[in-house]
Amino acid sequence: MTLALLFLINSSIAQPLPNRYVSEVFDDVEKTSQVLFSENAPQPVPGGGFYEFITGLPLNVDEFETDPVDLYLDLYEPIGDTLSNRPAVVICFGGGFLDGSKDHWSIVLLAEALARSGFVTATIDYRLGMNVFDSDLATRAVYRGLQDGRAAVKYLRTNAESLGIVTDQIFIGGHSSGAFIALHNLYLDLESERPISTFEWIQEGQDCPDLGCLDCTGLDNEVSGQANAAFNLAGAVGFLSFIEDSLDGRTVSFHSQDDGTVPYESGEPFSDVSPLLVGSDLPVVYGSHPVSLRSDTVDLIDSLYSYTNRGHGVHENGETSLYSDIVPGIGSWFYEQRLKPSDVIIAGLTDLCVGELNEDYVYSINSPDGEYFDWQISGGTFTYNDPLDTFVIVTWSDTASDRSLSVTPYNQYQASGSTALLNIEVSPINVNNWIGGSGSWSDPLNWNLGHVPNRCENIMIQHLGPQITIDIEVGNILEVKSATIIGDVSINLEAGALINIRM
Repeated sequence: MTLALLFLINSSIAQPLPNRYVSEVFDDVEKTSQVLFSENAPQPVPGGGFYEFITGLPLNVDEFETDPVDLYLDLYEPIGDTLSNRPAVVICFGGGFLDGSKDHWSIVLLAEALARSGFVTATIDYRLGMNVFDSDLATRAVYRGLQDGRAAVKYLRTNAESLGIVTDQIFIGGHSSGAFIALHNLYLDLESERPISTFEWIQEGQDCPDLGCLDCTGLDNEVSGQANAAFNLAGAVGFLSFIEDSLDGRTVSFHSQDDGTVPYESGEPFSDVSPLLVGSDLPVVYGSHPVSLRSDTVDLIDSLYSYTNRGHGVHENGETSLYSDIVPGIGSWFYEQRLKPSDVIIAGLTDLCVGELNEDYVYSINSPDGEYFDWQISGGTFTYNDPLDTFVIVTWSDTASDRSLSVTPYNQYQASGSTALLNIEVSPINVNNWIGGSGSWSDPLNWNLGHVPNRCENIMIQHLGPQITIDIEVGNILEVKSATIIGDVSINLEAGALINIRM
């Protein structure tokens, strides 16, 4: 059994479950620190020079010389969660591939909030160091980050069973350079798309090593490091052509038009500080707006939250809190696009007759991915209701003024689906007389009660003149309580038409 619902199964009445993924349903999270996910990854060494000296940042690295580094992630899990089929989110910090940490306060807040919503989250290290004075060399920094993000996804996928997560619901996201990693994880997914400088390259007459394939770093090269969906906080892609078709992974983006670090439209990054870096040469990148437009062009579903006054820290509301729309926007996107169960329709009688309500009526749904069902009733009682079954048996009240049945499905992720509602109408047992000549059964003007007969009515067709023909149109399946026909009357059942007389 995939759902941890034993406390409910003993009851014959279903209960609604917490609204995972779209709201915070757990009080606290547990953190597991410094989990190794990549060993001996080659990181370029600082190259020195004036700008590295005054900033302390590795912005002039020697790509031809590397040191091996180990990379770690921190895991966040909701305390008290017994579900073993959970989605996971890899979260990458920002810092321009020059600075930053998985311990950055807003990244930790994202991880904790999403974990309280029911996800398993992982904040990760990735290799830093970029040469901002050569656009070809600068792309190598993005590619290293892409490899490290994929290595983290591979770690979660390989250890899915022990971590209580599912392998096909692993997402990735981040801010700034971390968002570059997330976007390229989804869209730079072919060896043929690798920038040429990520292969063997020359820097100042020195041979720079081939960085290797997309999944050539990390602890397991037997699984794919591509995530299933992404969130993007003020990120960009190197080429819009990476976004190929409607089958690519789906992204929700958050970006402010006044971002001076990563362009909302297109251009070189760091436009707010580049005049201070004499000789800087960075590649043109394409921000969240053109990414969204490109997605629309190839019929890839995406969502863009666009702002005008949040700057580069699109998710940070001051220095200690997140904007209130960020975590719900991320969680709801993953829920709607990847986790929500299929919509259901309740099948069963909706037009009941006075005097026949105390019988048992069966109502059912077709739910290909539902595993638990919260049925609710008004104006009646359940005579059978098992929350693991796709049907219920109902007896309706003679005295209720309103009667309805609803069901909310939940799948293996305990994600709730849309609630299906069925309203029940109760009709009196009347006689409905045919008052027309030849014509259509479905024309209400041919009946003295002004409507087409329902299953609770006795119909009377009495005609003493020349023959008339009553047509029941193609595919019409009718039901009435009884039928009396007097005179020369022909009933023409067109293809697939049927009339069921209950008595």
